[in-house]
Amino acid sequence: MLIASFAFAWMNFSVKSIGHIPVFEVILFRAGITLIISYAILRKRKVYPWGTHHKFLLARGLFGAGGLICYFYTLQHMQLANAIVIHYLSPICTTLIAMVFLKERVRYMQWIAFAISFSGVVMVKGFANVDTFDFLMGVAGAVFSGLAYNAIRNMKDKEDADVIIFYQPMIALPLVLIYFLIFPQEFVIPKGWDWFYLIGTGIFTQIGQYYITRAYQMDTAARISSVSYIGIFWGVIMGKFLFNDTYPASVLLGMAVVLSGVMLNLNALKVRKLADKVRTLFVHE
Repeated sequence: MLIASFAFAWMNFSVKSIGHIPVFEVILFRAGITLIISYAILRKRKVYPWGTHHKFLLARGLFGAGGLICYFYTLQHMQLANAIVIHYLSPICTTLIAMVFLKERVRYMQWIAFAISFSGVVMVKGFANVDTFDFLMGVAGAVFSGLAYNAIRNMKDKEDADVIIFYQPMIALPLVLIYFLIFPQEFVIPKGWDWFYLIGTGIFTQIGQYYITRAYQMDTAARISSVSYIGIFWGVIMGKFLFNDTYPASVLLGMAVVLSGVMLNLNALKVRKLADKVRTLFVHE
């Protein structure tokens, strides 16, 4: 997840750097590049590309495409770190969906951790003057991502990670093409460094998707999803030094609250054991 978050940070940077190119055009290039890379990897490994659990593979591709569209939109219309923080409502969505459909257990300490992280997201929204429509797009992207990650989780030890990755661009690409047919628009021809950023978007996405897929296949959704919050650090650093974004102390405080919830979630079992020891100590006294 740490490798995935770092790769996605550079994907975010690439998307943000080509804000003058319409979001659906960026997704078109991104889907095309990752589709080629994914298929080439499957061919080289001689892996059957269509998989066997088609219902969940299609769900992963469809929901992943929806999350991608919403997230790329917020990246181009909001400050980098703010877009990332709002998108990181997805771990909460992921955990709730996993609890209902996958029957994964969520400890009360993890609920407290998610409540803390969510309050931090609310603080960022309240203090950062984020447009309501942009915020709702970010929330929609988080919900779609939560559904996609649970589809991945449901295919634990059942599908090859590269097959799961292959399905997202395979579904995203025709969806974007249909959009262009229904809503024709002027195509912005990439120039100079635009090509570097477009290709970077595809490559870094491929790296991030591989490692995040493997992570969700290896551990519970509640633990894995929370690690993605580390991406907030990358967002703040890149926003500050690469895009000259400025964040008031109140927004930084909100981000700190989000991360404190993450750390509590990751160490929920240790905290609970410590609390039990303290409680036992007081009872004996």
